[in-house]
Amino acid sequence: MVLLKFIRVYRALRRRKSRGLAVVLLLVLICIVGNAVCFHLFDGRKQGFSFADALWYSVISTTTIGYGDYSAKSLGARLGTIFFVVLLGLATFSVFLGMSIDWVTDLISKRQRGMRTIFAKDHILIVNFPSATRVGQLIQELQADPDHSKREIVIVTDQIDTLPFDEPNVLFVNGPILERESFVRARLDEAKMVIVLATSYADPNSDAVVASSIAIIDSLNPNIYIVAECLNYKHKMLFDSVNCNGIVFSMKISGNLLAQEAHDPGVSQLVEVITSNVRGTTLYSTDVTEALSKTTYNEIAKNLLDKDINVLCVNREEESLTSFVSLLPQPDDRVIYAASERLPWPELLGLAGM
Repeated sequence: MVLLKFIRVYRALRRRKSRGLAVVLLLVLICIVGNAVCFHLFDGRKQGFSFADALWYSVISTTTIGYGDYSAKSLGARLGTIFFVVLLGLATFSVFLGMSIDWVTDLISKRQRGMRTIFAKDHILIVNFPSATRVGQLIQELQADPDHSKREIVIVTDQIDTLPFDEPNVLFVNGPILERESFVRARLDEAKMVIVLATSYADPNSDAVVASSIAIIDSLNPNIYIVAECLNYKHKMLFDSVNCNGIVFSMKISGNLLAQEAHDPGVSQLVEVITSNVRGTTLYSTDVTEALSKTTYNEIAKNLLDKDINVLCVNREEESLTSFVSLLPQPDDRVIYAASERLPWPELLGLAGM
């Protein structure tokens, strides 16, 4: 009967896990301290050891190691050992050990399946998982950037059960991208930026789902920087109503590049190199922080060529200007350039001798 009750209590504690583990740990500590008090009270003076020695003996006995450097001599110490170690300690320690292993195993399993809350800060969220190749290539590019090389990346999706690859600093949250709880577990409030990918390149509803997820993300963190992938250029209007900092029309860019390569071989090779963080010169951008009344972008670009920096474009509002012979810098312009490292506008001006 007693054994049956013990089994029922054990099962109840296992079901409640964290609370049960705390209760069992408390019982183990009571056994250790209780045995140490009895051992020190009855045998301490006779054998000449301190309470710390008694605790050592109690821990070694309860964990079944038993070095034999101390042993109970008096009746009181032996009765204490029988009650606190033999009857209670060994059983509770065995239960605690088993529950600890279950708890750690459950933590690892939930982490692999993306079921736990992420503990990260200033991380990057990647929303959706169109394919392992696509997401893996994106992660590689992000980690190759010096600004993001040590930054954690969190993938949020319900399209997979576990991550199909093992990348350093890459975490996983398994949940619907149109539900608030998924982004709470991904610590959206502490993230630096979000990249929302297409759900699938064969999904006609992908752009609508992506735009909807951006609306949810913006409602949870209005200050987050968001970049989204749009498959159909005709769906651009979907993103005009949501707060999206950047839109990449992947299919349109791919089509343009294929046509360009057909007419002018070598263009795709150049684009692959300058848009990659992994090798070669890379495209960077910087915000113009001050206006110049006499110096044009053309003069700045000429001087930067000697520093192996190639100014390619100036974004002004909705326009991308690739011809800027007489164009003067204005605040809120964004300069796109190819270089070996990212440089702020004041440093670019300094290198240009301005």
